[in-house]
Amino acid sequence: MLIYGLKNCDKCRAARKVLQSAEFVDIREVPLSVTALAKLIETYGDAIVNKKSTTWRSLPEIDRQLPLIELLQAYPALMKRPIIKDQNGNFSVGWTAQIIEKFQSF
Repeated sequence: MLIYGLKNCDKCRAARKVLQSAEFVDIREVPLSVTALAKLIETYGDAIVNKKSTTWRSLPEIDRQLPLIELLQAYPALMKRPIIKDQNGNFSVGWTAQIIEKFQSF
């Protein structure tokens, strides 16, 4: 299992605490592959973008118009976090009660 996120993100820290056996990947240091981004976009659409974030609010309007995959490649911190890839290759995004319940057995 892999947790993609940011080292200083509170929700990523919470996920790491619960999923102690999971490997953590900082998306600023090791960006998600184009294939992984495409799968996330296919599954979640623009809901993958954290539009409440400081990063989003400070983005120039021209950058907000970029195709989603280019936007997330240029600004990985815009993604909702954590992104958890389970042993079957399926992704979960965020750290909600539903996701916590799903992974507590791991």
